[in-house]
Amino acid sequence: MDNPGFCSWREVSCSDGRPHQVLALNLSQSSLTGTVSPSLSGVTNLLHLDLSSNRLTGSIPPNLSNRSSLLSLLLFSNQLSGPIPAQLGSLTNLRVMRIGDNDLAGSISPTFASSLLTGPIPCQLGRLTLLENLILQQKGLEGPIPPDLGNCSSLVVFTAAVNRLNGSIPPELGNLKNLQLMNLANNTLSGEIPRQLGESTQLVYLNFIPRNICSNTATLEHLFLSDNQISGEIPEDLGLCGSLKQLNLANNSINGSKPTQLFKLSYLTDLLLNNNSLVGSISPSIANLSNLQTLALYQNHLRGNLPREIGMLGKLEILYIYDNQLSGEIPLEIGNCSSLQQIDFFGNHFKGQIPVTMGKLRPCLVEQNDLSGEIPPTLGNCHQLTILDLADNSLTEGIPATFGFLEVLEELMLYNNSLEGNLPDKLVNVANLTRVNLSNNKLNGSIAPLCSSHSFLSFDVTNNAFDGPIPRELGLSPSLQRLRLGNNHFTGTIPGTLGGIHQLSLVDLSGNSVTGSVPAELSFCKKLTHIDLNNNFLSGPIPSWLGSLANLGELKLSFNLFSGPLPRELFKCYNLLVVSLDNNILNGTLPLEVGNLASLNVLNLNQNQFYGAVPPTIGNLSKLNELRLSRNRFNGEIPIELGELRNLQSVLDLSYNNLSGEIPPSIGTVSKLEALDLSHNQLVGGIPLQVGSMSSLGKLNVSYNNLGGKLEKEFSRWPVETFMGNVRLCGGPLSHCNEDESSNLLGKINTIPYLPD
Repeated sequence: MDNPGFCSWREVSCSDGRPHQVLALNLSQSSLTGTVSPSLSGVTNLLHLDLSSNRLTGSIPPNLSNRSSLLSLLLFSNQLSGPIPAQLGSLTNLRVMRIGDNDLAGSISPTFASSLLTGPIPCQLGRLTLLENLILQQKGLEGPIPPDLGNCSSLVVFTAAVNRLNGSIPPELGNLKNLQLMNLANNTLSGEIPRQLGESTQLVYLNFIPRNICSNTATLEHLFLSDNQISGEIPEDLGLCGSLKQLNLANNSINGSKPTQLFKLSYLTDLLLNNNSLVGSISPSIANLSNLQTLALYQNHLRGNLPREIGMLGKLEILYIYDNQLSGEIPLEIGNCSSLQQIDFFGNHFKGQIPVTMGKLRPCLVEQNDLSGEIPPTLGNCHQLTILDLADNSLTEGIPATFGFLEVLEELMLYNNSLEGNLPDKLVNVANLTRVNLSNNKLNGSIAPLCSSHSFLSFDVTNNAFDGPIPRELGLSPSLQRLRLGNNHFTGTIPGTLGGIHQLSLVDLSGNSVTGSVPAELSFCKKLTHIDLNNNFLSGPIPSWLGSLANLGELKLSFNLFSGPLPRELFKCYNLLVVSLDNNILNGTLPLEVGNLASLNVLNLNQNQFYGAVPPTIGNLSKLNELRLSRNRFNGEIPIELGELRNLQSVLDLSYNNLSGEIPPSIGTVSKLEALDLSHNQLVGGIPLQVGSMSSLGKLNVSYNNLGGKLEKEFSRWPVETFMGNVRLCGGPLSHCNEDESSNLLGKINTIPYLPD
């Protein structure tokens, strides 16, 4: 520092006299790496050192304590490690020590706690009698809070949140008469909270509740205790905190009922008691909180009615009481809450009708209650409504035409009700929708009025009675991810415009009367993972471009009129989990490449016209749970490789084919299999004993083959129908065998080789 030119640097502040002396180094956010240099202790008259928000590593040099002139030391937002040097207690002129990180007015962001400091808080810091700000908010500090900190008589801010501090809070902290903010959240502190803290008359922010916190002070305005491990009841002494504006006790284990004294806090603007175990009812005295803007009581065990006095809270903007056990009718007086913008009554037991008085709402969520009757048309007056969720109720009648006035509405959730009738034409004005779910109702007619938005993310109208063509306008929302139109009465062809939805991951058009072929434009939807077109009248070949959908996980084309062979490109979809192509007119052979689908769980080709051998490569499908090849024209022998399907559990169905040869004993090694159907083929020989020993097997059918021989006792648990149509079988549940007639064949059965694992 012998060159006076450094005083012109932006990061350096020097004295006015000569020789120039460095008074301050501000290297914050300078992308510094490496360690904190011990040579900084040689800057003799340094008053301020700020190395915050860099990528410094290593330990804090103890010799920084040589700079007794220091007034501020800022090392936060680095990656420093090791203990806090006890020698820092020699910096007796220090006003600000910020080694950790903080977020004084709200929750603690995990990104702030970037340092790796460990060890205890040095008791020597108690010598810093001029210290005003002590911020040690880290991840690794441990041990007790030293009582010596009670000697820091100038302390205004003390935060040591997000550590592993333990033990009790020392009563000596009650000596800090100038303390305004103390944050000890997210530690493992225990024991009683010392009453002496109630004597800190300047406290404005505290995250613990001393029993007499407001007995000597009326200045406390903000009390934040969320996300701790606080248990027990809310102390009645809180009613003495007459200046309190914000009370946040959310996300704890507080139980009991709310003390009536809380309702004397007339200056309260925010009351957050959510995510606790509170019981009892909401008191009519809630009306005394005339300045209340936010009331969050959700996820507790509250019962009883919502009091009509709630309507006296004219400044209330947010009312969240979901996931409780509240009941009765929603009071009409709620319409008097003229500032109310957001309500959520989800998951209670409210009944009766939705009050016609509701207005000025943005989100309106009353999902999962017992509400009945019609949706009040007056909800259409809530012109600022962005979310309307009335799902999981017993609402009837139609969707009001007044909903056409909800032009800023973004989410419309009416699923799981008993709504009926056509969609109002005026819904075409609701052009900002992102999420729609009308599923599981009785709605009918065209969905065109609902399709004017170009911003859809999800669209679900399954299980209704909608009809007419699928609107091509649905393809004009490029960010649409999930399109569910299943189980309606849609007709016509699949619009090619759907190919413009490049974010589309799921399309479900099942259970309709859609005709024509699958449009080639869908090949542009490269993010498709689920295609469900079951139960329609689609025709033509299975598209070869399906092989270009690398993310495809489910392909369901059952019960249509698809024809022709399977495209070999399909077997390049290596992420396929489900392939259901049953009940079509498909033909040709099943290619050996089917063994490439190593992730496959379900393969269903029932009721088609496939022929040729069952490929032995099916044995490569080690994750297969269900295999259905019934009612085709497969011939040849059952491949012994089926014994490799050790995860096959639901069913193996090869019935109604032209399979011949003997039943391979290897099938008996499929130890999880619950249903085996080999009926209506041309199988010969005996039934392997290994099949009779399959303990998991709940259903067996080998009827109508050419099987013969004696059934051993392992087969006695099956009914006669299992073996019907095999005239050369005897024993077990069938008639007794003639030993002379069956001995030669029985010898052959018992010598069938067993294939080991």
